[in-house]
Amino acid sequence: MARRWMPVVVTAGVAALLAGAAVFTADRAGCAEPGSYVRVPGGVQLIGGCLNSADLPVAPPPVPQSPPPPKKPLGD
Repeated sequence: MARRWMPVVVTAGVAALLAGAAVFTADRAGCAEPGSYVRVPGGVQLIGGCLNSADLPVAPPPVPQSPPPPKKPLGD
């Protein structure tokens, strides 16, 4: 009977450890101003915070694709 609750207890313990690690990591992030999201006419914008746009990777330009070759008519 006691072994029936073992997976629940282990899962809850692991979840509590992960939650504690997340809180500890967020506390040690070193950001004095967390920032906030503000609605703007074009959508939502992050104002403030420790995120610098220079830290973000730039997406590579799209690769131009050539059009597919024309299909031959079925009669040929």
